Amino acid sequence: MDAARSLIGRVTTLMTAALVTAITWACSSGPPPESSGIPGFEPTIVSVPIGGNDHFSVIDSNDVVVASRDRSLLGGIYLLLDDAQLPYRRYFQTLPPRTAVGLIIQPADSAAMDSVIRNSRAHVMVWERVNIPRDNEGNPLPIARFLVASVRNKVARAWVLGTDTAAGPQPLPDWVVAGVTQLVTGYPSAGSRNAQLASQLGDLLPLDSLMRTPISEAAIPAGVSADIGLGGIEAGSLIEFMWAREGRGIVKQLVDRVRRGEPLSAVIAQAVSLPHDVAALETAWRASLTPPKPAKKK
Repeated sequence: MDAARSLIGRVTTLMTAALVTAITWACSSGPPPESSGIPGFEPTIVSVPIGGNDHFSVIDSNDVVVASRDRSLLGGIYLLLDDAQLPYRRYFQTLPPRTAVGLIIQPADSAAMDSVIRNSRAHVMVWERVNIPRDNEGNPLPIARFLVASVRNKVARAWVLGTDTAAGPQPLPDWVVAGVTQLVTGYPSAGSRNAQLASQLGDLLPLDSLMRTPISEAAIPAGVSADIGLGGIEAGSLIEFMWAREGRGIVKQLVDRVRRGEPLSAVIAQAVSLPHDVAALETAWRASLTPPKPAKKK
């Protein structure tokens, strides 16, 4: 069943990619399409006048809204958010809330787009200031990697913070936000993250300390592990380890129960494939960072 769902998800993403490519081409060569004709997807692009000959564009589907005066930015950010819904669903067993992103190129853009973004019925709204890189002659260059990384992380963080399956009163601690954000974005990869930790075993924080360590929003991943800080890397590695061992919705359980004020020890006490106390969990996790080398063949 999981394999079939994964296949369906990949096919959907490929269809989405082809469709958005067509949409982006249509934006520069003719009137925007009214609908894709795909039930449940049906993205549309509309132009919204700002004043005089000025306008911005909005791409909108059931789950994702992106607005910018530069139409060349719409397709890439739209696909980015659409693709990020798959890992979120893997860990939380539901799709993330409807999300709107406003890309601000000129200072007046936020005021111009504000009513459209706020009236989009999106539960998550993210604003991103964009500096278009230019060559020596002033011609715009392809947007830098930082834009994709920044938008991806802001949206994933907002999704994690907004997850309210338990409706608990407690704010999520930084280590949970940092770790789960990495799982949703897929950055950095588990391999690169664990390789860095394995090279710094003597510097790792004990889990009791990690759970009390502040991890700023700016430190949550920008695409490479060096940007996160050691605490953020540890958090991502630990939660990914718990997921790989336990599965069974452990990430959703962690978020729900910690938000209700329960400690990590209460979460793992009922696990099937994880140690049932924090000290044993830490020992198992650290051991996974440096697996034994295979014996040499005689």
